[in-house]
Amino acid sequence: ILVRDAAAVMNDHVEALMAIPGVVGVGVGALEDGAPCILVFVSRKTGEHERLVPRELEGHRVVVEETGEFRALDRP
Repeated sequence: ILVRDAAAVMNDHVEALMAIPGVVGVGVGALEDGAPCILVFVSRKTGEHERLVPRELEGHRVVVEETGEFRALDRP
């Protein structure tokens, strides 16, 4: 049973997750079965992420996704 929603859990852990080397973002998503999950975006997935990123936080699965670097778009 999940007591807190994924967004609240993510907000409580975002600072620690963003401090992990290579993490470029954190968000909330959904698994294939529709269950909420916490997404951890990394510029390049490494073995270090397997060790440092928790597999779950407060009952919510954590999914690591390789995204490359995030950059702001130039606006005219």
